[in-house]
Amino acid sequence: MPVKNSIKKILLKILPYKFYKLIANGFIIVPKYYRTIINDAELYFDLALKEHENKDIMLMRKYGHILDKGLHRRDIAPGHSRNYYILLKQTVERLSSSRFVSDPTYLWACDKLAKYEKLQQEPSTFTSLESEIQESNISYDTLFDLIKSRRSNRFFLKKEISDEIVDKLKVTVNWASNSCNKQPIRLFVANDPELAKECLTCCKGGTGFSDFIPSFWVFAANVRGYVWPSEIYLPAIDTSLGAQNVFLAAQTLGISGTILSWAQKDYAEEIKLRNLLNIPEDYTIIFCAVIGYPEYGYMTPERKFVNN
Repeated sequence: MPVKNSIKKILLKILPYKFYKLIANGFIIVPKYYRTIINDAELYFDLALKEHENKDIMLMRKYGHILDKGLHRRDIAPGHSRNYYILLKQTVERLSSSRFVSDPTYLWACDKLAKYEKLQQEPSTFTSLESEIQESNISYDTLFDLIKSRRSNRFFLKKEISDEIVDKLKVTVNWASNSCNKQPIRLFVANDPELAKECLTCCKGGTGFSDFIPSFWVFAANVRGYVWPSEIYLPAIDTSLGAQNVFLAAQTLGISGTILSWAQKDYAEEIKLRNLLNIPEDYTIIFCAVIGYPEYGYMTPERKFVNN
């Protein structure tokens, strides 16, 4: 084992990292069509391992979420989740001089720390956190009709979407379920029709559209908070949950959203789209969409039986 470790250290010093990994993995040859997926996974995992304030804010939300779950338990007792309390306190302190200091989730995490500390100091007076159950004033039938009416139109009226509408729709992603409260989603929007049209050229599935493209959206997730290989799929899941909110909310405003897969992108398309919308490297592009006021309706495709 000592000899093996010595060889490893020597190779790491004299070889570029990508060649070292090739040797360490036994010179496995990977088919070309898998390389993009593997390269992306390695890039984002490497980014997740580096210290960064974007990583801290996402992990802060995770640690706060874990404490919060405990504080809502009626059988909570002092001492539980102490390790996560320490991690949360350290993360909050690192962020205390960052741009996130006024972020609502930072203030929320500070409040969870204070409540946890109160539990340790005054357990006899502490009561678990509870709120009233929220009742919906929307009926099941109304919601189901909205879900069924959503269509992916590709021909749009020559009517631009206001920045106010964009901001209104953006807010809805934050209220979707997401893993451990990390809230990774960020939307990059080209709301100028000419820029939107240029962005659309980056998508291989961007065919059959009208000449007028009102608004182009990129649904992306910050990868820095996903530090375990087992979390590799979570950015896509978290982002998809938030995107569903956007498309349903858009439907209430008479706006249609059409999702475009990013799975077949090549390197040139990735670079071009990132440059057009100034997308940082630590945001993985999950998928794109064109959003606008439909010129006419699309026929509803039939749906399978639920159990098929």
